Amino acid sequence: MKKIKPFLAALAVLVTTVSAPFSSVAADNSYDMKVTVDLGGSGKKISPLIYGINEYGNSADYKNVTAHAVRQGGNRMTGYNWETNASNAGSDWKYSSDTNLSSSDRPADCVQRFSADSAKYGFDYKLTTLQMAGYAAADINGTVTEEETAPSPRWNKVEFNKGSAFAAEPDLNDGTVYMDEYVNYIINKLGDSTTSTGIQAYSLDNEPALWSHTHSRIHPEPVGMKELSDKSIELAAAVKKLDPNAEIFGPALYGYTAYDHLADDDNSTEWETIKAEGGYHWYIDYYLDRMKKAEEETGVRLLDVLDIHYYSESAREGAEDRVQSVRTLYEKGFKENSWIGQWCQENVPILPTIQASIDKYYPGTKLAITEYNYGGEDASATVAQAETLGCFADAEVYFASIWGGNAYQFAGINLYTNYDGKGGHFGDTLIPTYTEDVSLASSYASVNGSDKRTVTAMLTNKNFTDSENAVIDLQNADTNYAAAAVYAVYGDSAEIRLIDIIDDVKDNKVNVTLPALSAAMVVISDDASDFEGLEIYDPDAVTEKSEVFDDLDDRINANGFVEVPISDPEHISKVIITADTSTKLGSSWGTAGCAISINATDKNGTDFWTSKSYSLALGNNVSATVEFDGTFTKDEEEVEAVISDGKIEFQKWWDASEKQDDGDEVEVKLKKIEVIYKYEKSPTTLKGDVNDDGEITIADVVMLGEWLLTKSDKLTNVQNADICEDNRIDVYDMVMLRKIILE
Repeated sequence: MKKIKPFLAALAVLVTTVSAPFSSVAADNSYDMKVTVDLGGSGKKISPLIYGINEYGNSADYKNVTAHAVRQGGNRMTGYNWETNASNAGSDWKYSSDTNLSSSDRPADCVQRFSADSAKYGFDYKLTTLQMAGYAAADINGTVTEEETAPSPRWNKVEFNKGSAFAAEPDLNDGTVYMDEYVNYIINKLGDSTTSTGIQAYSLDNEPALWSHTHSRIHPEPVGMKELSDKSIELAAAVKKLDPNAEIFGPALYGYTAYDHLADDDNSTEWETIKAEGGYHWYIDYYLDRMKKAEEETGVRLLDVLDIHYYSESAREGAEDRVQSVRTLYEKGFKENSWIGQWCQENVPILPTIQASIDKYYPGTKLAITEYNYGGEDASATVAQAETLGCFADAEVYFASIWGGNAYQFAGINLYTNYDGKGGHFGDTLIPTYTEDVSLASSYASVNGSDKRTVTAMLTNKNFTDSENAVIDLQNADTNYAAAAVYAVYGDSAEIRLIDIIDDVKDNKVNVTLPALSAAMVVISDDASDFEGLEIYDPDAVTEKSEVFDDLDDRINANGFVEVPISDPEHISKVIITADTSTKLGSSWGTAGCAISINATDKNGTDFWTSKSYSLALGNNVSATVEFDGTFTKDEEEVEAVISDGKIEFQKWWDASEKQDDGDEVEVKLKKIEVIYKYEKSPTTLKGDVNDDGEITIADVVMLGEWLLTKSDKLTNVQNADICEDNRIDVYDMVMLRKIILE
């Protein structure tokens, strides 16, 4: 044992000359980007409500996204009858009145379930929709024909004020649905807007400029500008009388055309008259001005939040346009690849133009984007989503809720709200941040209040082929930063991965390498110990196996549906469906709602039938991806389960098209089904990692040497110290440790 001392000394000298292998995500080709974070600049308070989602169609995904706000809205809500829970789909689905929103006979069941779900998933702020178009569904008897357009027995009239005492339970036979009675019912059942279970805000219906298209059985004529303002004022006043602290959102404009002149008719006589008389720039000015004057007359603010929807036109052109399209909202001079870029540059950037209208016509009004979606089912969707939320924070948007959403888009939200899966989040105060070229990379940075010990910086790489070498320069800082952790979404996975820990921050400059087409949250701390024990993503830790079925004509079962086997139900990760879809009558647009039918068994051994839904648009070789995360819907609840009978069945549940009123139908021809299984490798021991810190360094030599000399200190990892695997620890293990380091 005496020979070990000189051996250790010699080995220590040797180890200091050997560099540990460096794992980098950088590709051979890369570009450099300077990111400047001005910690001495004036910060902006970030509203947590910009991290929101919409309820409709998303309840099954609640567990996959960490959100702070949720909206109950969409086309289905315009014809919703709170007394019976009947609703009408409008042109989305054959003008059907049915139980799509709820089959319960409990009044206001939709909003009561909405409150319960929000409490379950921790949504702090709830926005629901009130009916303002004039009528609500009177039955659940299916399609409402054009001849049955309201007023008819298929509809109950909607009134804003009952004008008499509210009933404890609504009268189902009076042919009228009262909005103030609805709000009163909500307050009695859930509490008012100041309570955790109550509703914090009410939206004045949904996309009124489209009523004559989406809900022509309710409101067949285009809505008038004065009509919409008058209705907004009356309904808002009814709500404020009952719940003064509730916030009113309106008018839920569907997109740019509605911002400009409300209706699709560019030659609207009403607009030309109003515009000339008021000297307004666009319709938003007029609406704000009317609502401000209403406050002056009533002494009550009747519009708290200007509500718009925004669906990027250029993002529809594909991934390359998608990652640039957010710039239309904030960058002066940017010209997107769409009709907006060609014809509407006078209002670009859009958010500052809207804010200018607010400042001029109704100061103090907040701004909400209650529907938006940039599309995409790859990392470009995450990049666009991440930049969008940063843009919303910078524009001081109050509330935002994505419509729909998929794993990549939810990952863009989670990067801000739960990047490490343990509640790690973007700060609440935005710090001035700049990149040299926003066409290649965008960045937004934050701190928590006045505490600047930790800086979180969102950084994107919009380059599809090259990695990005960025230097985050933390200027005017009173703190010396020590280390950073990089959480990113990239490649073919929507998973947020810890891809790097940087422990050599010098002069408050953080060198970061991002993979091509990625979005990352860079967490920078003045204390390197904040990142101790974290495990960097190992790309070799997960493997996938794929089974492809393209002989689908031979897989039609006795039910008439395509059926494919599942060889390993416990490890199924996703199913990718490829199909040709068309319509019988040659419609220019259409969509089909489909589902994978499954027999499952929960962890208690109970069998049940369930499904996972997806949709397909018109086109050849259109595809959809259905994710499997080990949970399935059972009795409207998500439970842990596995596929029990080793097979899944593909069904089409509904379709809609341009000519659906003429009996059109979307035809789906499945072409290929790919089933992907994911396997995580069992953790392996790292022989020689004596102190169990994930790497082999001189520290392992020291620990092993001290133990061999004294055997007084307990080894951190005995298994890793037995390098020779001979069930004993001696000098031969030290020799092998030297060999490992040399190699």
